[in-house]
Amino acid sequence: MDTQRWEQSAAFFLEKLAVQNMVVVCYARNDHLEFSIPYEYLGVSHAYFPDYIVLLTDGTTLMLEIKGLENDQDRAKHQATKRWLAAVNHWGKLGRWRFHVCRDPQMLEREMEWLQKSGT
Repeated sequence: MDTQRWEQSAAFFLEKLAVQNMVVVCYARNDHLEFSIPYEYLGVSHAYFPDYIVLLTDGTTLMLEIKGLENDQDRAKHQATKRWLAAVNHWGKLGRWRFHVCRDPQMLEREMEWLQKSGT
């Protein structure tokens, strides 16, 4: 875990939802999976690695970021991710993908339930 408290809390809630088969089928910490989104910030190419990849019960794959404060570079990452999502979802051969930034892991369970209901 990059941040002991925040990402461990997120893993706890994801595990709880997966065990209960509520919203989450399974999840993986994006560590050494090499799943990344290319983006540019201040004219330099970078790779963004979302914190978690989550398979939802509706078949959607969710890129989940656990983030407190957001800076300009984070906004560049998130914009690139939204462009990637639009392209992949338009292509349609990798299923449906979504992206969510959780700013408080204690709210993650509620946010995941809301995401499932909203379908957007």
